[in-house]
Amino acid sequence: MAIRNKKTIIGRIRQALPKNTGETASKARRRIIRIAGLIFGLSLLYSMIAGETGFIRIAKMHLAKERIQKENHELLVKLVDSEMTLKRLQLDPQYIEYIARTRHFMSRPGEIIYRFK
Repeated sequence: MAIRNKKTIIGRIRQALPKNTGETASKARRRIIRIAGLIFGLSLLYSMIAGETGFIRIAKMHLAKERIQKENHELLVKLVDSEMTLKRLQLDPQYIEYIARTRHFMSRPGEIIYRFK
C-alpha cells in the first residue's frame, strides 16, 4: 500500500510534507493544504467567470448571436422583396410604367404632369 501511495500525486505530496512530529508540523500541513485549496478555488472561479468558457464570454456570444440572427432575418426579407420586384419587372408591363411615372417622373407623349404640394 505504501508503494501505491508513492506513485500517486497525493502520495508524493504526503512524502514532501513534514511528518507528524508535533503540533507545529500539523498546523503547517493544514495551512499548506488550505492555501492550495484557496489557490485552486480562485483559479476555478476565475475560469468560470472570465476565462475562455466563462459566463461573461458566453453572455457576449449570446448577444452577438441574437444580433446576427436579427440581421440575417432583415437581409432575408430584403432578398425576398427584391426577388418579387424582379419578377414583377420581368412579367408586368404596368408595374414598369408605374415605376417610370412615380420614381422618374416620366410621361407619355402629349401628357402634362401637374405636381401638387
